[in-house]
Amino acid sequence: MTPRPARLVGLPPILSGLIGAFAACRSGPPPAAGGLAAAHAREGDDPIVARGILRRDGEGIVDATGRPVRWVGVAFGNQVWSDRPLPVTDHDEADFSRLRAMGMNAARFYMHDRTLEDDSAPGVFKQAGWEWLDRNVMWARRHGVYLILNLHVPPGGYQSNGEGAALWESRAAQERVVMLWRAIAARYANEAIIGGYDILNEPGVSTSRAQWTSLATRVAKAIRQVDPHHIIIVERVNSVAQEWKNDADMNFVLIDDPNVVYTFHFYDPLTYTHQFASWVHYGEGGRWPDDAKVGRSEYADWPTVATFDSARLSAGDSPWTRAVTEPRVTSDGGATVGHIALVGSRVGAGLAAFDDLIVTERDERGVVVNVLRTDPQNVPGWRFRSKNSSGRAQSIADGHDSPGALAIEGTTDDADLGLMQHEFRIMPRHSYTVTGWMRGQRLPPDAVVRIRLELIRTDGPLLGWNKTFLRTQLDRYLAWGHAHGVPLFLGEFGVHRPCFENDRGGLAWVEDVLDLADERGLSFTYHDYHDDSFGLYLGDGGVDPARANHALIGLFKRKLLPRVPGN
Repeated sequence: MTPRPARLVGLPPILSGLIGAFAACRSGPPPAAGGLAAAHAREGDDPIVARGILRRDGEGIVDATGRPVRWVGVAFGNQVWSDRPLPVTDHDEADFSRLRAMGMNAARFYMHDRTLEDDSAPGVFKQAGWEWLDRNVMWARRHGVYLILNLHVPPGGYQSNGEGAALWESRAAQERVVMLWRAIAARYANEAIIGGYDILNEPGVSTSRAQWTSLATRVAKAIRQVDPHHIIIVERVNSVAQEWKNDADMNFVLIDDPNVVYTFHFYDPLTYTHQFASWVHYGEGGRWPDDAKVGRSEYADWPTVATFDSARLSAGDSPWTRAVTEPRVTSDGGATVGHIALVGSRVGAGLAAFDDLIVTERDERGVVVNVLRTDPQNVPGWRFRSKNSSGRAQSIADGHDSPGALAIEGTTDDADLGLMQHEFRIMPRHSYTVTGWMRGQRLPPDAVVRIRLELIRTDGPLLGWNKTFLRTQLDRYLAWGHAHGVPLFLGEFGVHRPCFENDRGGLAWVEDVLDLADERGLSFTYHDYHDDSFGLYLGDGGVDPARANHALIGLFKRKLLPRVPGN
């Protein structure tokens, strides 16, 4: 899950003109390939180019000679979140050389639709954008780095946060995506340094996964009209109607094309890898590894087998009121994890506040064996959920017996705050009680404000935050690939900058993923090369070697240089 851009891309109200432009593009000759793209091997070019355009072979990737190829690299983010049409300060030719010096042979190349066209003139492609892409193709060829072109911000809106519904609800936006890819494929149809076309980043469909299957199929057919050779890369569905859950196929979809590689992104556990990331509203996320934590994927759909509620807070205004839940847990039902939820449904213009939570565990004799105290405002990992996206959660100054508490306001349907960061293991025949304090302001009569303990069942062995947990999660994706006989590509993985600070273990997490990818021969690109959140090089201006994550760069060199592929 990569950061959100500053805006969503608007759609021009000229559907008929757009479809006409698309029809002209289909019926006329493809855009002429640039001089850079027409040549396959020139003086000074890396020898991997001479081995021809890559293709899928069973569950692997090979070049034209049949030699296996494994992508190992990083993403060029190209400042797509800043909506910069020409991201000329993101990287230059020297950075392709730096990739090779780390042992890398691939760059996932993020593209914003603004680079090649404006919303006001869809289908009219910008020469400056083509020239920027051509320069990168030239640099990539010189240094032997496969470019994996990725449409990161499409017409209709950035997808990762589930806010790009316009793409799925507008035929015009979809035709623009199809037309854009047809133009790109026509221009680079003969360019061997292009590793593949990653046609849409983290699709967040509005109603069903079938929407992505349909659009991906249309894009692939348009590409094949002008380019029968290059690999097409199809991502799994990221979310459906802003719900992030895996189905039995791990959200992958299959399309009917013999030369497709399927891709997924990996940031488990998200509360660790994205700690302090503003776009997902996480705070402190702990350190890696930590066997005391509950290993859980962001996409895990763990069923609730029992709930235990405190009394409901009264309507109107109320002082701080003590709330207690009293469940009796047995081995029946298979509950393995306890989860605290602060319920604030239909509070409207009112406010529901929560403070000073205590989980008390008693053994089968009723003896207290563990007490977990939580100050909600100061504990990371709370996640606000609202059935109809109304309302919000916030910190307030007026706590129960000290400054600070958590509050929910503005909700018009079911809503709660869930504490994913501090889920705890359930012991058979032990009982668990949650005690806390609640306060209401201007609560309407139908508001539901209470504290809840949920007992949930995991979808596999309960693991901590460790390499075994990462292996289990990665292998869920790979199992789908093996079942369908298709190659998989780990298109994104990484940790937010704070994970490398204060002994939080970010380097250990990355090394664990690199080891697992290497064991499985899995192609990958790390997210990402240059930005102030995840970058190997930090800052928003030009690449500054003085502002580098030298420990991470050193890790890549240590892991990749002894077995550089493609040389």
